[in-house]
This record gives sequence, C-alpha cells and structure tokens, in this order.
Amino acid sequence: MFNVSYFFRSVLLVGIILFSTVKIYAQEEEIESKKNILKLSPQSFIASTFFLSYERYITKGTSFQLSGGILSAQKSNSDYIYYPTSTTSSKTYDKANGGIVEGMLKFYFLKGNSMMSGLYAGPYARYSNNRFRIHTTINTGYSTPGIPTVVDYRIQTYEGGVVIGYQFVIRNVFVMDLFAGGGVKSSTNTSPITYTSTSFDLLESQDYNGVVPKAGFRLGFAF
Repeated sequence: MFNVSYFFRSVLLVGIILFSTVKIYAQEEEIESKKNILKLSPQSFIASTFFLSYERYITKGTSFQLSGGILSAQKSNSDYIYYPTSTTSSKTYDKANGGIVEGMLKFYFLKGNSMMSGLYAGPYARYSNNRFRIHTTINTGYSTPGIPTVVDYRIQTYEGGVVIGYQFVIRNVFVMDLFAGGGVKSSTNTSPITYTSTSFDLLESQDYNGVVPKAGFRLGFAF
C-alpha cells in the first residue's frame, strides 16, 4: 500500500506554501513571459530521489513537462546466524537504486500573469524501475543455523492519472508549482522469496496495484 503519512505531509506542506504565496503573487503585473521552466521536487529527497522537471511552452494555454529522477540509497544492516547456543553477526549494506521518467501535458484554464502560470489540469504518465539488494536470513529450523541470503530484485511500476495544480511565476523568474490529484498504477516485483526487512519501507511501498494519490510541489526558475 502507499505511504499514507507521507502523502498527507505533502498535502499539508502544499497548503502552507500556497497560503503564504497568494498575497505576493497577487501583486504581480502581467509581463512578457519566458517559455522554459526548470524545476526541482524537494519532497522527493524523502524517498532518496533527485527529481528534476523541464516544462516547455507549446501554444496558448498549453505546455509539456518532462520529468526524470534518480534513486540512490544505502543502509547498513547485520546478518544474524542463529545457532542453538550462540549467535554471530556480520556487517552488510542494503542498497537501492533506479530511475523514474514522467510526462505531463498541462492545460492552463485560469491564466496567471504569464504564459505558464495559473490554474491548470495535467494528465500524466509515469514509469519507474528500481533495483534492490537486501541482506536477510532464512531460518531452516531450531537445531540448524540460519542461512544468510542476499535478495536481488527489482520493482517496476506503470502509472497514469491527472492532477490539478496552480503554478506561480514570480518576477518572471522564480517558479512554484503546487499540485494534487491521483491515478492508477500497476507494479511487478521480481523478488524470489518472501522476507522481512525494514531497510527501505518507504521505497518498497510502491509495490502495489490500484489507486494512487499524487501531491507535492516543485520549485524552480523560468528562462
């Protein structure tokens, strides 16, 4: 299942930023707009991901946004081998890495002070491919030692949906993009065994099929 607390923290943060920005933005006058925007997603760092977006003006009220992200995480772990009278352990490292790509077509139906600002709707498609290397132990019985095992697998996800957002372009330079919505997703997991590990709970929570919420914010600049 998706991480509920992470989703609601994102929604709350979006609301706070929106409230604090409205008065500043309302004072901006209409100016000649720039046609390119580069944005970063700060909340993606929570999931050990660097996520960057490039938005390009297409025609009046329409733009296309291409996003990409790189996941890289490592966490120390200990392999425990259980014997009837003793326990030994060794230091290991669980690792996760992968990538995300997303495309979004944005339709601005309530214009702001530039060509790519205001209230918009954005259908999107998203694909991710993340690889995991987890160290765990398989217990074969009380009288026999546990067997240290390395589990190598990947989680692939396909997602599509729509968001509603508001993009601010302040002083024709600074950009703040706030959005919320959702869609549906399908995932595949190639893990050969069932194991118990808490190394990457947030990252592995992507492994489910069904409805998925989407909310967040992006910060950047126009050029």
